[in-house]
Amino acid sequence: MRTKIHGRQVTYDRVGKGRETIVILHAWSKRINRSKYQRLINLLAKTRQVIFLDFPGFGNSDPPPKPWTVNDYAEFVSSFLKKLKIKNCIIFGHSFGGRVAIKLANKYPNSIKKLILADSAGVERKSFKVKTLIALSKLAPDFLKKSWSSFFGSKNFSEINGVMRETLKLIVAENLEEEMKRVQKPTLIVWGKDDRTTPLWQGKLMHKLINGSKFVVVANANHGLPWQKPKILARIILKFLII
Repeated sequence: MRTKIHGRQVTYDRVGKGRETIVILHAWSKRINRSKYQRLINLLAKTRQVIFLDFPGFGNSDPPPKPWTVNDYAEFVSSFLKKLKIKNCIIFGHSFGGRVAIKLANKYPNSIKKLILADSAGVERKSFKVKTLIALSKLAPDFLKKSWSSFFGSKNFSEINGVMRETLKLIVAENLEEEMKRVQKPTLIVWGKDDRTTPLWQGKLMHKLINGSKFVVVANANHGLPWQKPKILARIILKFLII
């Protein structure tokens, strides 16, 4: 399906039936698409309506007109929900989608019933190792920086250019810990025990910061929890929704 939000063409899928609607906000990856989440979508769609949205710059959606912040993406999702007349929904945010979900829950609480964060990004604390690498990279000659780019830069950063590269810079520069403290919606935090992209300690910190949140760790799963353990994740989500 396609619609237009603020002049940008956006693609999304809407499947299943039910009194509740789950909106899935996906991770950040050049190769991310609905197929990654399909098994989870199918399981949830047995009893709920599920909407999967391609963020601007991903899938078949137009890129943003300029570099966007997390707040810009939250504003966009809010406009998308209004356009589709979706109210009081459950927001599921995975990785980057979790950043947007946290912002959305604070800026537009009346549009959200519950919040689900799976291996969410949003904690930006540079370790001593990372600080050292950054310092060394600043001292290195330009020809070495270029040859080390794949080492110093993340895979996501090296895969993109133009407006999306500048967008990623803005996004990873923002630590959302203070935002987490202000979340008032019932929140489920689910984490892959072996996650190395957003390590388990970050999930534990989010659980501590989001008052009253429920925290579940899934064994033998990493940052790809939604497609590695879709049955387990769906069961955890549905249990949370009936409480």
